[in-house]
Amino acid sequence: MKNNLFAAVAILSLVTASAQTTQPTKIKVFTPQASQISKDNSYKWTVKTDLLGILVGEFPVIAEYRIAPKFSVEASAGVTYAFFPNESLTLTEDDEDIFDTKAAMGTAFRGTIKYYPSTDYDAIEGWSFGIQLFHKTTNREYKTSTDSNPDWDGKKDSKVKTGVSLIISKQIFEDSNISFESFIGVGFAKTKRTRYFEEYNTNTETYDIVENVENKSVPNVQLGFRIGFGN
Repeated sequence: MKNNLFAAVAILSLVTASAQTTQPTKIKVFTPQASQISKDNSYKWTVKTDLLGILVGEFPVIAEYRIAPKFSVEASAGVTYAFFPNESLTLTEDDEDIFDTKAAMGTAFRGTIKYYPSTDYDAIEGWSFGIQLFHKTTNREYKTSTDSNPDWDGKKDSKVKTGVSLIISKQIFEDSNISFESFIGVGFAKTKRTRYFEEYNTNTETYDIVENVENKSVPNVQLGFRIGFGN
């Protein structure tokens, strides 16, 4: 009887050991559902304007859009309005009322690509470095008297500035999705200045309208403070 009991226990032990070696241990792996995967909640775009630009006669609408985790593109279009007239372009004091200027509308376009190096934010938040191309026209119309030369009609004192700047800026967002950005830009610009004046023609004994065009390259500095809305 003892021998039979021993044999039964031995057989049961062998079967249990065999089952443990042939059946692999299963480990349950948690696979999150798509709804449980965290989404990218960083800001992707903002639309803004430049308050300092408005103070100097440029009224821009600016849109910035994130194209990569650390990069964005920015485009700006606006109108310009010269608040103050140019210096008098008269040849004599008697002609001052003819050669004075008044403000007129112009245009301004800017395009920028930005890089945001901060590891604390994804674009478009934090410090950024960018390269900006710009084209800006400022116009002033000539104020002429009723008895002046009709050839003055349509003439404008015009300044066209085209250039490139390195932009350093910092942009932050408030909980209400309001964005604030301050920046400085340093670069070079090519300017074309067109002015008109009267020159006495001794042959005809009349005054001719003469165009004066001046081209030059100058350093260009920008300062800005922008406010907008983003998401």
